[in-house]
Amino acid sequence: MPHELAWGDVYYSPFLQVLVLAVIAAWVTVGVMNKTRLSRLIAFPSVTFLAITVFYVVAIDAFYLKF
Repeated sequence: MPHELAWGDVYYSPFLQVLVLAVIAAWVTVGVMNKTRLSRLIAFPSVTFLAITVFYVVAIDAFYLKF
């Protein structure tokens, strides 16, 4: 069961950890897509990055950290 993340006297939501993990995973996914040249088939790369990030947030929330 996740709880607040403490850094000094400041408490952070577990959503912050989920968001950071999702952005890192999205960067890795986009890097793989660039290496395999799949990104040339995407019309709006910035919207695709956001969609991949949202997908990872939902997946991490559902399977890894349930908050």
